[in-house]
Amino acid sequence: MNKRPVGTLLTTKEAAARMRVSTDWLTTQALRGGIASVKIGSPVGKRGGRRLFPESEIECWLSRNLKEA
Repeated sequence: MNKRPVGTLLTTKEAAARMRVSTDWLTTQALRGGIASVKIGSPVGKRGGRRLFPESEIECWLSRNLKEA
């Protein structure tokens, strides 16, 4: 198994606040594979548990998607 450090993990609420988006939008993006996340506490495909987002992924997503005004 390939183990690599993940770094700081943010809750859905923390990540959404950092991105200034709704938690619903962020969760939808994670489910579609647009933003990396990990789900813990319940089996894949089942409701419940907690979704966590690597802080580095949120920062990368912001730098890729921010456009200058």
